[in-house]
Amino acid sequence: MMKHGKSISVEELFEPVLCALRCRWRRNQALLLLSLQTGEVAYWQNGEHSWQEQLNEECLADKQRLTDALREILLARDVEEGAAVLLLPAAATVYSEQLLLPLMRRRELQAALQWEIQQSVPWMHEDYTYSFEVHVIGEADEQQCRVTFTALQDASRTELEQLCSNLLLKLQGILLGDMTIDEAAEGWFSGKSLTPVYRQKQKRLQGIAATFGRYLTKAGCAALGLAILAYASTWGGCYLAQRDLLEVEQRLAQYAEWKQRMQESKAVEHRCQRLEKLLATASKPSKEAVGELERICRQMIPGCWLTLLEYNGSKKPLVLQGQAVDNLALESFVEQLQKCGNYSRVELLQSQQQGNVLVYKLQLQMKEGKQ
Repeated sequence: MMKHGKSISVEELFEPVLCALRCRWRRNQALLLLSLQTGEVAYWQNGEHSWQEQLNEECLADKQRLTDALREILLARDVEEGAAVLLLPAAATVYSEQLLLPLMRRRELQAALQWEIQQSVPWMHEDYTYSFEVHVIGEADEQQCRVTFTALQDASRTELEQLCSNLLLKLQGILLGDMTIDEAAEGWFSGKSLTPVYRQKQKRLQGIAATFGRYLTKAGCAALGLAILAYASTWGGCYLAQRDLLEVEQRLAQYAEWKQRMQESKAVEHRCQRLEKLLATASKPSKEAVGELERICRQMIPGCWLTLLEYNGSKKPLVLQGQAVDNLALESFVEQLQKCGNYSRVELLQSQQQGNVLVYKLQLQMKEGKQ
């Protein structure tokens, strides 16, 4: 995000600039593409296809054999440590499905798709990540969204990350979707951002607990009566009581589930309305703010990116927030800002590890006369 009076999305305003910067950074990088679907191992250097190898099925079926075979290929081809790598997981480790949904805005589609995927994917909640692609089909008055989603279990993702770590490669992304290595490489070197992945969140029980609380007294009395009846009646009466109790529990569970979906829908609608109001009243970024962002982007290095820029005028410090793959990338970015000569002071306010990335916050004091 970029702050200039109001919050404005950097991705929406500066996506062409970011795409051009990514293209410039990547064109001189070496890229290794590994497809565990087909066994292809391909290498690009300076944006050109350098070489390609083919792994046999025995290697793909055994983790240790796969690691050893890849290590031999990398050593024979003199691939440097820390080379960027993109992975296409094996089809057996992913779950993919196509859905037809009504035409809606992306935020609403994402909220609806989250629930649909939770019902479709045969894995425990919070044990997988997923990505999706959307295509609009049909005539103008009867358009629908054809959504293709692909899910990957966390255990498989961890194995792929460990494979890259063992080979001293720098994992850039695991591509969930139907594509070839040539298509993946073309998208990478043209500066396209990686397809975002989402984590399925576990259902919360507050709605069920609230619903159950309203019926607690009645349910308690009914349960007591059923218990007395069960002890005093025959086995046939006990069976009927248990069946009635099961039907009540099923109705309560169904009611709680729909109530939770309604609450989630209202929450999403409220957030969308709030964002629309903010965007409607947001002022456009000044030329100085845009220029300062471009100067900072020119100093960015691979492995370090910007998520927030707070600009309060040329005489006040700039505040940057972003993410980096590790401390070395962050230190290199800070050093680059210090050397560029635009700032009299570059101060690291905060750095914290969150998952696989390092979240940082910087304060830059601009030199007098630098605008």
